[in-house]
Amino acid sequence: MSSAYSISQQVEISRNKKFRHVLCVYPYRCDLGKMSFFPPLGLEYIAATIEPYAQSLDIVDLRQESGRTKDFLRPETDLVCFSVNWDRDAEFMHEEIRSIGAEKMIILGGRHATEDPEKWLSEFSNVSMVIRGDGEEAMEELCDGQPLERITGLSFRRNGQIIHNPNRKTGPVKDDLYPNRRNRRYRYEINFDGVATGVYIDTLSSSRGCPYNCSFCSFSRNPWGEKRGWSARSPESVVEELAQIDAQIVGFTDDLFTLKMDRVERICDLIIERKIRKKYLINARLEIARHPKVLKKMEQAGFLLLMLGIESACDKTLHSMGKGFDTQRIREYFNVLRHSSMVLHGYFILGNIGESIEEMLRIPTFAHELGLDTVAISTLRTSPHSGLEELVANNPGYKIAPSGKVYSDLCSCKELRQLRRRIHKEFYNPSQVFQLLRKGVANGGLRLLPGVMLRSPKIVGTLFKRRGKHSEKKRRRARLA
Repeated sequence: MSSAYSISQQVEISRNKKFRHVLCVYPYRCDLGKMSFFPPLGLEYIAATIEPYAQSLDIVDLRQESGRTKDFLRPETDLVCFSVNWDRDAEFMHEEIRSIGAEKMIILGGRHATEDPEKWLSEFSNVSMVIRGDGEEAMEELCDGQPLERITGLSFRRNGQIIHNPNRKTGPVKDDLYPNRRNRRYRYEINFDGVATGVYIDTLSSSRGCPYNCSFCSFSRNPWGEKRGWSARSPESVVEELAQIDAQIVGFTDDLFTLKMDRVERICDLIIERKIRKKYLINARLEIARHPKVLKKMEQAGFLLLMLGIESACDKTLHSMGKGFDTQRIREYFNVLRHSSMVLHGYFILGNIGESIEEMLRIPTFAHELGLDTVAISTLRTSPHSGLEELVANNPGYKIAPSGKVYSDLCSCKELRQLRRRIHKEFYNPSQVFQLLRKGVANGGLRLLPGVMLRSPKIVGTLFKRRGKHSEKKRRRARLA
């Protein structure tokens, strides 16, 4: 099998430190769910790394385009980078990669590409290389002319053989590397199931990694299972990037934004000092409740939403997950948290090993008791290096569906979906909606959402469309009875 783009050409371009034109592509048409709006931040980091070495560079997000990758190629395009993070839209994604001729250098990166680089290089003869794991350092070394065999985390083809260099050890995150938003072709607007809201959003990465070891989680590990330590940018760097963002709402992509609360407090102080007026969404641990002073400062700085992993209403499950708290400790934390003007969003998981249907149905009552404003209910799903495959194998009656969902003889995938709908319905009662609106007034969130309010009839119709269909079916059955 010959190299798609000769090694001598690759090295020559790198030594010159100049690509004539680079095309960075997010090769998907659809998003993960009904909510769509997030920019491809990882791809933008790679673009920021390449930019000093390129005469011109384009970032194309095919979710935002009617055209295809080939429409954005130029005669002088030297390099095409694809961000392959998910296995969805597989046929479309494969077509996009194969549509690029072998005369171009093609590099794949992203979590999904990292999981099996051998597959991508063997099945896609035009692909030159796969960068495994975090790609910024490897890409910089490639652009700087380092010999390919010395670039850790790189897989490539040479003399008909596929070569996998050793894995790259993850280093500390850099303060001076973040996306150049002037390269964007789009503004990212919150979109719900095709309904635009008029609210623009952006994302920012202030840290990577997580020091905790929750048994169901694989996102704190790299795609080959190694634990990634927590590493963070300085508060000054974070706030400098915030000052360059135009969007009203900024979502932090950190696995855990609140690990070091003195750092969080410093970020708040700088935001207030520079009078940056935006709203922020973050992932947080419940232990944030130990710092009520910082919670108040976060409210002053514009933090709007705390996304909190609670996962279960059962102590035995929390213990097996290694969450580090039980339901009593959760209640103690929420004695503090429920007084915050920030929206409290709780994550729960259905289908945990050993939980009965009755135990899963404790979730809405428990969530109301805690004072949560919103909840997200997911089903237990396997992912590489989560360890769930072994756990399922050791628990008779549990199985893994082709989709990766975990189910049991006592609760099928269909029944899990029904439970999810039931829990949502029980939680989002009229008083809960009123509580959320009241908090939106208190934290100023509603003032930033005029587009949502103007479009609310369409959005509400979309939200309850499926529920309405189920209600109509029930009414028809009642009439027939």
